[in-house]
Order: sequence, then C-alpha cells, then structure tokens
Amino acid sequence: FALFILLGAAGASVASAGSPYANQAARYGCLEGHDHYPFCDTKLPIEQRVDDLISRLTLDEKPTLLEARYSPMGNVSRLGVPQYDWGGNCVHGVQSRCGTGTQNDTRCPTSFPNPNHLGASFNETVWRTMGRVIGVELRSLWRQGIGENHPSGLPPFGLDCWSPNINVVRDPRWGRNMETPSEDPYLLGAFGVAVTEGLQWGDDDRYLQGIVTLKHFVANSLEGTWPGPGGPAKYPGTGLCPGGQCSRHTIDPNISAYDLASTYMKAFKTSVVQGGALGVMCSYNGVNGVPSCANKWLLDQKLRKEWGFKGYVTGDSGAVKDIYKRHFYAPTMEDAVADAVNAGTDVQSATWKKNRPWSVYGEYIDMIPRAVRAGKLSEKAVDEALRHTLTLRFRLGLFDPPDDQSYEHVSPDAVRRPEHVAAAVEATEQGLVLLQNRQVSSNGNRALPILGGKIAAIGPHVTSRGALLGNYLGQICPGANGFDCVENFLEALQALHADVTYAPGLANVTSSDTSLFAEAVKAAGTADHVLLFLGLDPNIVEREGEDRKDTSLPPGQLALFDAVRKVGKPVTVVLLNGGVVAASAVKEHASAIVEAWYPGFFGARAVGRSLLGLANRWGKLPVTIYDEKYIEQVDMLDFDMVKTPGRTYRYFTGEPLWPFGFGLSYTNFSLKCLSNSTIRVRQLSEDHALMRLQVQNTGRVAGDEVVMVFFRPLPGTLPGASRAAKIRKQLSGFRRVTLAAGEAAVLEFPVSAVTLAVHSDNGDEVSYAGAYEVQLTNGLQVETVRVEVDSADAAQPVVLDPWTSAATKDQSLLIV
Repeated sequence: FALFILLGAAGASVASAGSPYANQAARYGCLEGHDHYPFCDTKLPIEQRVDDLISRLTLDEKPTLLEARYSPMGNVSRLGVPQYDWGGNCVHGVQSRCGTGTQNDTRCPTSFPNPNHLGASFNETVWRTMGRVIGVELRSLWRQGIGENHPSGLPPFGLDCWSPNINVVRDPRWGRNMETPSEDPYLLGAFGVAVTEGLQWGDDDRYLQGIVTLKHFVANSLEGTWPGPGGPAKYPGTGLCPGGQCSRHTIDPNISAYDLASTYMKAFKTSVVQGGALGVMCSYNGVNGVPSCANKWLLDQKLRKEWGFKGYVTGDSGAVKDIYKRHFYAPTMEDAVADAVNAGTDVQSATWKKNRPWSVYGEYIDMIPRAVRAGKLSEKAVDEALRHTLTLRFRLGLFDPPDDQSYEHVSPDAVRRPEHVAAAVEATEQGLVLLQNRQVSSNGNRALPILGGKIAAIGPHVTSRGALLGNYLGQICPGANGFDCVENFLEALQALHADVTYAPGLANVTSSDTSLFAEAVKAAGTADHVLLFLGLDPNIVEREGEDRKDTSLPPGQLALFDAVRKVGKPVTVVLLNGGVVAASAVKEHASAIVEAWYPGFFGARAVGRSLLGLANRWGKLPVTIYDEKYIEQVDMLDFDMVKTPGRTYRYFTGEPLWPFGFGLSYTNFSLKCLSNSTIRVRQLSEDHALMRLQVQNTGRVAGDEVVMVFFRPLPGTLPGASRAAKIRKQLSGFRRVTLAAGEAAVLEFPVSAVTLAVHSDNGDEVSYAGAYEVQLTNGLQVETVRVEVDSADAAQPVVLDPWTSAATKDQSLLIV
C-alpha cells in the first residue's frame, strides 16, 4: 500500500524551474527600490500601512487590484505592488498544476475525497487536517510560482482558496451535491470551522498561512435550466426567474426568515463567528428580490455588522455581470458594478475563458472609474473594498521582508509528502458507508468482508479512474493532464486478492447496450462473490451547470444488476455518486451495498481494503437517501424546507431508503447512557450539563464508531403553529472513536439552553423553556435523555440572536 500511495508523487518534471513567478520580486511588495514607502514600514500597524498604499493609487489603478482571473496581472509596478491571483480553488486539494521537488521530481497536489465523502467521516480532525495539508501545499506551490490547473500562461496560484463549499444539500437532484459535505447545517458549520482553522493558521502565527472563501453565499442549490415563472425584464427584476428560464444565474427564490436563519445561513455564520473565516463568495442567485452580490443587507448588515466578518467578499465568476444581464436588477453594467461595490462585493471575477484567462478587460476595471465619475459610486466605497483585500495581502506577509517568514521557506518537497498521503488515505477509509450487509450462508456469514474465494468484478466503474476523483481537481498525474496514475478498482483488487475476474457489463455508466451482459453473467456464475461497481459520473450525469432530472440509477445499470443477481451468487454493489442514488431495487435484492461517493485518488485501494476486511473504518450518511418518488413530491424551484413532505431529515415526514446518520460496521457496538435520565439546565446561564455515554465494541474485530447527538422539542415546548415545531430532530454534536475488540470509551457531550436553541418564524434565534428529548445514537441504537430548560426571569422565549429584516433597493421591507 505504501508503494502505491506514493504513485504520482515522482516522475518527469513538468514545472518550469525558471518560472519568473518563483522569484520573490514577482510575489512580494516592498522589496529593494520600493521599500521606502510608509506602507513598507513593518513597525506601523497594518491598518495604517494599508491606508497609505490606498492613498497612493489612482482611480484607474484601484480596480486592477479588485479583479479575479479575467484581468491584467493586478499589480502596480510603479509602487512595487506585485501581481496577485484571486480565485484558486481548493475544494478537496489545491487545484493547481504539479510542482517540482528538490530532486527535480514532479510532486502533484494531494487530492482528498470529495466533500460529501469527507462529510460521511463525521470527523473534525480529518477535516482540519485536510485544511492544514492544503495550506502547507498552497504555500509550497505558490513559492514555486505554480499556476492553476489550466493551460500554460496563467499567473501563479494565489494564497486564497475558493472553498469550502458549505451550501446545504437541499435536493438530491442538485448537480453539485458532491462538493458539499451534508444536508445538515450543524455538520456543515463544523466542517467550515475545521477547514478554516487548518488552512488559515499554520506554524507562523504572525501571518496567515492562507485564506478560505466560503461559498456560495447564500442559498445556492440549483445548477441546470428549469422552466419556471418569470417576471418582466425590467429594473428591478421581479418573479422567481426573470425571463422565465430558471438557472443558477437567474433564480431568485422567496425564502422565509426562518429558513434563511435556520438552514441557508447557519453554516456560514458558524464558520465566520467560530472559525474566523476570512473570505466569502456571494452566489449567482438572488434571494427575495435582490441578487446576492448586490445585497447590502446580506454582505454588510449580516456578514460584517452582525457576524463581525473581517475578510473579503468575492463574486462568483460572472455574478456581477448577472446583476444586469440575467437578473435585470440594474439598468446598465455600470449600475450593476456600482450596486455590487456598494453592497460589499470587494472582488469580482469575470466569466473567464481558459484559452485566454488573463485579458485586459474586467467589469470592475472598465466600469468602476466610469461609475465613480458618473456619481453612482463613491471612491470611498472603492477604497473600502481595497481595504478589505489589501489587509489580507498584508496579513499574508506579502509586503514584509520575505526571508524572515517561515512560509517563504516551505520546501517544494512539502507537496504530497508521506504524511499528507496518509491523511488522505485515512479520510478515504473513514468516509465509505456500509449500507447493507446480509447473511448469505446457513452458518451466519455475511456478504462482507470477503475472506477468500473467487471474485467477479463487474460494471462500468471497475476500470474507472477519473470518475473516482469527482470535480474541482488539481493536476493529478505527472505529464499530460490525464489520470493514468490513478489506481482503478480492478488493479486494487488484483493487488489485494489473487483470484479476480473482470467483465465490464456496460461500456459506460449511461449505456443501455446489453451485448456485454452475457460475459458478465458468465463471470458471475464462476465466482463465489460478485462485486458490481455502479453509479453516476461527475462529468456526464451530474456536474456544475447541470442537475439530474431523476435520482435512479441509469436504466442500463439496473438491467445489468438484475441480470447478474439472478445468477444467485452473493452480490455486493459499490455505488459511485455525488447526489444520492435512489436504489430501491438494489436495496431489495443486493447482498451488500457500499456507498463510496467519489472516493478520490486513493479510493480504489480504500474500497478494496474495506471489502476484504483489511480495514473497518466505515462512516455514516451525512445525507438522507430518498426513494425514487421523493422528487415527484418536491419542486426543484421551491426553497421551503418545511413544506410537506419536508426537506432533509430534519423535516422529512416520509420513510427514506436509508436515513441520515445510518451506517453499518463489521463489528458490533453497544451504547449505555451514564447520565441521569433527566437533566435540568437554565436559560441565560453560561453553565452547561454533561451527558456521558459509554460506547463499547462488543464484536471480534477493531472498528470505528460515530456517535451523534440529536434533539427535538417535546410537544408543548414550542408554539404548535411555529415552523420550528415541525423539526423531527436536529443534530447538535458528534464524535468518532476507534475501539479494539472489547474496548470501551466514555464520551461526553455538553448540553445547555443554547445548544437546544431553535429559530422563531421571524428568524430570531431563541431559547424556549420546556422539555426536550436528546438522542445519543450510532444510527442503530438510541439512548435518550430528557432535558428540561428552566425559565429565566425574562419574557419567553429568550432571544439569543435577533434577526434583522432585509430591505429592497427602495428600502421597503421584504416580506419573508
């Protein structure tokens, strides 16, 4: 395994050793010849240095520092201000080209599993470690002057990452479900905090290691084109989708204050307030009549004034243009730019073309000077945007002497070093979910693990390489931008088990050609165990810009499954997908089912080890798996979370195929609550009570277990007509443990009136006095505690965080 996991870390060099960006003059300001300015004086406070630099810029120079990607180099050479590339992605690894190590070996960025796979680990340490790995490799690649993973000619990768994506998985059809960890806002917030802490803060506490950019703010969860009602194409745009066609660029849903506060904004708030995230991306869509990147209430009132945000805001690529072109909110492009800057969109990213990524045109560069001279935008507002962005560049150390900074000495060998590989492997094994494992023999043996015998590996994904990786990829393999160095399932199984027969069954995931079925059925007939690798594809069936229209497996795959399972051998189905698959027929007839998501570079080996019992590190579902009929009951264009049948496990009133938090293991665990059956806490008290739970591995092999804490208000605690009264349960904590056979551990979970808070219909975060049921569960066994919240000497409910109303451009209050 150790030999394999380093595959791709060495090879022919593809990075240019003579890259002009690798020298300090291309990356740092205030070097010799330009170090006499007050903004270069490290004895001055950063605020004063930033203001001095801004005061020296002309109006035409200022917007060049506020453009991402589709701009000039973003430098001001007369002042020694170097270029800087805003807008690299690091969704599950640095999305750059490979670097060159000290031995002239190619070192490609470490690639982790996709975020939904990471979410299934329920492990904050895994998430924080990934952030740390990304931060270290980001610094190493930036120091080498490595560009984004696109054709040559790009400038070097910057030190900000347009990630993590912490949008809620609202609908299983959404094309970008693979990019976000969960449908639960608490888990999303914990993920955002952990990645932020790992990525932004490294070994040198004087400087930022890097910058996260939380995306997409807010309520982004639709990609493709959907027919919908539209309003007149005039300013301001009205209707759900101006023009009648709904897409991520045009949709403008009316979302209640309750849903905004309790679902769509919650993870962003947590990541900013608790994690200290310093970047946010406003989304394409509008909310309640205002495009997100023109929404001052969203970007200034909420983000900065209420949450204390101290970072920068960027628009998604083309989002500022959408204010005028797609939402019809502004009458001209000039007005759209003025609206964006005034609202708090500090950086704009134009729609860029990979064959010409750095042009002389960008909406801010072209329109900001015109808008200022026309009186639509004050230069003071432009300076404020510069203050937000330049402060971060100073905090990164880019205007301080570089040789005195530890980050300037990060080795090129830091990229994909062994401990980074080990972290990615750990994350991969912990995110696989064992959904089903039936007995297949009279002696009680289950389908998994496979401990011997002949294996038939069948299905369109057996030899997949690129599909394992998901989307938003850095350069994965040395040389051409391909995936030859990625181990596929067949290779992994052959390396782990001597007797494997392969039959594709289908040429690809969307094929309905049955001509290969006979060979697959023959292979199944001669085997003791059948492994059937089915699922979706991140470039064909689901992807950015395209949603699914149904959630079933493609028809050809269902037919292949039916043909193979009728042979009568134990069939284990391994699913590859981003959005969940409604696999009702598979659940009914398969012996075992493994949810592998898009498991990443090390996915084939991790799946192989898990199937053969060499690893027992299974995770839990971070999403609900609905049946095929669910999407007939919910409108893709309806963002209401509570409306029957309800969205996500918190409100869904039906019976899922597999519920949120479900996941099996090769061993057994028992739970025993060690706390009193009833606990009392008090409103407006900083104290909390501890719930203690013993978890014991009662099986014969070592394994991992995840314990989750949910709560629900008991009847009579909340007003019966309130939206929060519809909550079926709500996650409020989780822990993952590794236990040897027979070993036990005691876990402690705090509970207080604050941890049991909900939101009122008007968006306030509130604490209600009354009774709550707290569930401590591994998804199979549940221990309950009754928590009684005693009333404070105050009106009920106690408002913990009041909601402020949004206002439209004419300042009339929105109806939410």
